[in-house]
Amino acid sequence: MHDDATWRRYRSRAILSLSLSLMVGALAVAVALGASAKTLRVSASGTSATLTYEAGSASQGEPYSQLHLTIARGGRSAFERPVDAILCGKSCWPAVGIAGNPVLRIADLEHDGSPDVILNLYSGGAHCCSITQVYRYDPGSRSYAIVQHDFADPGSLLRTLGGAYVFFSADDRFAYAFTSFAYSGLPLAIWSVATGRFVDVTARFPAQLTADAARQYHAYLANRRQGLGLGFIAAWAADEDLLGRSALVARTLAAQSRAGDLRSADGFAKQGDAFIAQLQRFLATNGYTS
Repeated sequence: MHDDATWRRYRSRAILSLSLSLMVGALAVAVALGASAKTLRVSASGTSATLTYEAGSASQGEPYSQLHLTIARGGRSAFERPVDAILCGKSCWPAVGIAGNPVLRIADLEHDGSPDVILNLYSGGAHCCSITQVYRYDPGSRSYAIVQHDFADPGSLLRTLGGAYVFFSADDRFAYAFTSFAYSGLPLAIWSVATGRFVDVTARFPAQLTADAARQYHAYLANRRQGLGLGFIAAWAADEDLLGRSALVARTLAAQSRAGDLRSADGFAKQGDAFIAQLQRFLATNGYTS
C-alpha cells in the first residue's frame, strides 16, 4: 500500500495522461454512434479561430478525422487549412475532455499585442503523445506560422506565472529510465513561447521547482522500502540540480546508498552506488548537470 500523498503525486505528474482512459471510453461510444461533424469556435482581441472535425468516423477506423482550422484576424480570413502536426500528421485527434486544457484557445503568449491561436492535439495510443501547436501571426505573409511541441505523456497546462504565459509540464525522458512508468517520477518542466519557438524556462521558477522536489522526495520515502523509489529520487535530483544544489544531491544520494535504500525491486535500474553513477550520467546527458 502507498500513502495518499504518493497517489496525489501521480495525479499531478500525469497532467493529461490520467484522462486518457476516460477519453478512450468516450471515443468507443462515438464510434458506435457513427460519424458526426463537430465545430469549436473561440474569439478574443479581434482574432477568431474555428476548428471543425468528424467525430466517430468508424469507416476510417479513427475516432476523430478531418481536422480543419480557420483563423480570421480583424474580420479577414488569414489562415485556412487541414491540421497537420508532428508525430501524427493529419491523423491527430483533438485533445478533448481534459479539464483545464481546452482544445482551442486564444492568448497573447509573447505579450507583443498579437494574439496567438493555441491548438491542443493527441496522437492516440496509451502513452503518447500530447502536442501543442501555436499559430503566430506573420505580418509579412499576412498569415499564420506554426510552432509546435510534443509534450509526450504528461501533456501541458497553460498558466500565467509572474505575469507571463507558460506551459506547465514534466520531463517525460525520465519515464521508464529507472523503473516502470507507474513509479517513474517526472521532474517539473516549464516552457514558454519566445521569438517563435518553445523555450525551456524551468530554471527561472525556483519556488515551483522547490515544491516539486519536495513532492518527489516524499514519494521516494513512501516507496523506498519496497524498492520502488528510484524513479522519484531521480526526479528529485533533477529538480535540485536545476536549483543549483548539486552538492546536496550528492550528499543525499550517498547517505541513501549507505543506508541500503537505493534498491531496484523491478530490475529497471542498478542499485546503490552503481545507481548513483547511472543517474549522474543520465542527468548530465539530459542537461541537468554539466
